[in-house]
Amino acid sequence: MNYLVDPQTLVFNSHRIAGFTKMIGDEQIPQWDLLEIATEVATDWTNDWDEDQGFGSSDGTYMLKDFIDTVISSNYIKNGLGSGMYMTKFTPSLSVVPYSEQDHHERVQRMESDC
Repeated sequence: MNYLVDPQTLVFNSHRIAGFTKMIGDEQIPQWDLLEIATEVATDWTNDWDEDQGFGSSDGTYMLKDFIDTVISSNYIKNGLGSGMYMTKFTPSLSVVPYSEQDHHERVQRMESDC
């Protein structure tokens, strides 16, 4: 498949995101799990992307965020409530930070006010 972003590139670029390498180390997430998730995310984005649309750096950032969010949610589901909680956040650049109830509630309120 001719991906918008190669799955291996997604995994490689995720290690440049502040907090990501610490999270996968703390949570003991194997590289093959990361590559499997990256392949799913890259496939979904490629299949859903309109061929007439350009794919720029901000699109790549949101694809990377989607990948990291999927890693976080997959690990949470796999390991249950005992695993550490993380979330992505723009601070102002994309980073992985410990989960914050306050940040979660603020995002939900923003989403509800946008509707």
